[in-house]
Amino acid sequence: MNMYIKLGHESIEIELPVHALYIYQDSKELLSNIVTMITEANDRQEKCIFIGKENDGKVLKDKFRKQITVIKKRIRAADFVPWIKKEYDKLPKSYNGLRIFFECSEEFLNYEDILDDLTTQPDLRIFTLCQYKITDITSSQLLDALRKHPYVFVEHLLKPNCFYSKVKYRIWLDPLTGIFNRRYFENQLSKELQRAARYEHILSILFIDIDKFKRINDEFGHQVGDHVLQDFSGILERNVRSIDVVARYGGDEFVILLPETDKVHAGKTAGRILNHIKNYDFFKNKLKVKDISISIGVAGFPEDAGGTYELIKKADKALQRAKREGGGKVHMYG
Repeated sequence: MNMYIKLGHESIEIELPVHALYIYQDSKELLSNIVTMITEANDRQEKCIFIGKENDGKVLKDKFRKQITVIKKRIRAADFVPWIKKEYDKLPKSYNGLRIFFECSEEFLNYEDILDDLTTQPDLRIFTLCQYKITDITSSQLLDALRKHPYVFVEHLLKPNCFYSKVKYRIWLDPLTGIFNRRYFENQLSKELQRAARYEHILSILFIDIDKFKRINDEFGHQVGDHVLQDFSGILERNVRSIDVVARYGGDEFVILLPETDKVHAGKTAGRILNHIKNYDFFKNKLKVKDISISIGVAGFPEDAGGTYELIKKADKALQRAKREGGGKVHMYG
């Protein structure tokens, strides 16, 4: 199965594996988009299963014949994960993946178990599209759905037959800063290391810590500390490339993944971030907070480590040495 799947006529691409939700009003438009995805699946030798309204199932069966399996029996939310696992386990070797199109009820909107199963196994060749029909899409209904479900594609009422937007993955995001979290970073680093090893490429990571951050919380309160973390996250994102991954690793620790970057150039990126922080006024002269500084550790593949956690550990060791030397500096591992 390819890494990305194209969704509907707009051909929006989303990385697999994924569990997506499609909010819709018109069954005809829904089926039109599903037909596009089933056609793509058949071209890729991926098995398709449809569970939904009898009339919709008949339309798809008439069009695709043996290329799609239509299941008439409804599946409860509590049985959904075991059922998917069973279907995936018995997938014939002749198929490259599994796509499930499922007419869901409200009980599926916040079904976190399946999300965890799908997103913690990056090699899982599966795509699940839950279709949720509502009669009148109001702003409050949309916001409620977006809050409940991290993968949402909304049919735009003003532009029919179109996926409106891809919502950022909630389970991958840090709730305070809005950037990626540790879980996402480690997942992406693992993928990038596999790719780099396969094609003999390079990559580097930065491990970053705000010096004496506890002092800010103790003297000015956690709201001020939160403000620093939010501004700092924005600074990191503005000082890297679009292909780089910025994440909050925990507390006041941040990490950056730099694909196709050696340690020398990673060090230059770290230096640029360091200088930006030195010249940035986090409080617009409202508080007497002096000298917010950071320490950065740099480690690279393949010279320092070959595994996800080993590389992170080496970058962390470089960071700790920078802090022992007084902070406010960049240190390379090795």
